[in-house]
Amino acid sequence: MRVNVIALLGIFTGLMPLSVFAGVNSSLLDDLSTCLNISNDNQRLACFDQLANSSVTVLSPIKMSDESLSKIEQIKLEEAKKIDDFSKEDLKKTEEEKGPDSITATISKVKQLIRGEWVVYLENGQKWQQQDSARIKLKVGDSIRLNKGSLGAVYLFKEGSHRNIRVKRLK
Repeated sequence: MRVNVIALLGIFTGLMPLSVFAGVNSSLLDDLSTCLNISNDNQRLACFDQLANSSVTVLSPIKMSDESLSKIEQIKLEEAKKIDDFSKEDLKKTEEEKGPDSITATISKVKQLIRGEWVVYLENGQKWQQQDSARIKLKVGDSIRLNKGSLGAVYLFKEGSHRNIRVKRLK
């Protein structure tokens, strides 16, 4: 969007005749040419000084209210927080921050999708869906264990079996 605006601004500026810009400062140009025509160096310098003093406008600094300053500070703090939180989940966390590496639960409901993936509802209210194509037999009342794997993967193990499936949490 910004590039489009800049490109359009450049096109319009290029298409405008130079006389538009010349008309804005025509009196200044006339005064400059008058000063240039003076042959005495001291008088010419005095003319330029007088022209500079009359043409310069002093801008007073804009005073901002405390409310707008606090909003700006708040926005800066939010931006700093976003930058600080970027990819923070990759940092090593303490044991308290990590949470458990595995949980056990009982299946309250199971559903098999068209392609054979399982959707598993647990008694604690969680809902998990199979992400791989591994085969496992699940039924209501089975005790399962969910283990965290590497790179954020979670594996569902059926108790009493050596088989597992990769799952993701839906709810």
